[in-house]
Amino acid sequence: MLAAALVLSGAMTAAAWCQGLSEQQEAADCQGDALRLCGPYIPDHAKIHACLVTYKVYLSPACRSIIAPAKHRKHSY
Repeated sequence: MLAAALVLSGAMTAAAWCQGLSEQQEAADCQGDALRLCGPYIPDHAKIHACLVTYKVYLSPACRSIIAPAKHRKHSY
């Protein structure tokens, strides 16, 4: 029982770490775009994200890949 709890705890910690890493990556890749396009919304993360989505055509390639990733297209053969 204790072993299962430790494994579950480790999995939850890893998931939280990955989530934090993706937020850090988003911040690093989109900082310039956020300052340039969405300055009035700083520091509200939700409003900045909505602004970046609105102006996705003006984003740097790195930021665009995070904010509006290309959708996988299904080919019909």
